[in-house]
Amino acid sequence: MYIFDIDGTLLNTIDSISYNINQTLKNFSLSQVPKEKIEEFVGNGPKVLIEKTLDYIGFEKSEKREKILNSYNKRYDDNPTYLTKPYDGIVEELEKIKKMGEILVAFSNKPDSTCKKVIGEIFGEGYFDFILGYREDIKRKPSPEGMYIIKERFGVDYSDIFYFGDSEVDMECGKNAGVFTVGCAWGFRERKILENLKPNLIIDSPKEISKIRRV
Repeated sequence: MYIFDIDGTLLNTIDSISYNINQTLKNFSLSQVPKEKIEEFVGNGPKVLIEKTLDYIGFEKSEKREKILNSYNKRYDDNPTYLTKPYDGIVEELEKIKKMGEILVAFSNKPDSTCKKVIGEIFGEGYFDFILGYREDIKRKPSPEGMYIIKERFGVDYSDIFYFGDSEVDMECGKNAGVFTVGCAWGFRERKILENLKPNLIIDSPKEISKIRRV
């Protein structure tokens, strides 16, 4: 089984996220935030993303934060594939994995409905065997709870799972679940950050995905 994070692993979504964040801030007459800074905030879902963004610009009106979050979520959900594309080589590697007869899963801290929409629109309905995003009944990554749900759904052993991600929460989630965890250095974090988190393996290009073997 191959389980992939979405933002920064399967899809380069930072231009889309940055655009929608800044358009939302503009609508509330708030300061714009550099894309490079927003990139640092991605990984824990939209609520944390908005909280970190508003903290960064020094916005302290707590009573408006939920309204800003809701506005961002609606804007993003209306067109989640805008300025979004798979990283170079991802589609080719997924095709190789499918030909190997492996199970493909997308697993993210994005809201579950958003995950299904963006993956469906980019890759096609049914391309992935399962898509799991954040739901109120499941703790967000780095909790391994979602990984447990995926494992039980398909009846696989933890030793049969490869998990790919690009951020701190992904590395921690994989470790917490006890699965073979692969850091993807093409994503939203620098390689040295992944190195400090000590996943089982770090790769620098999607072209390495189908070549991975356990040691």
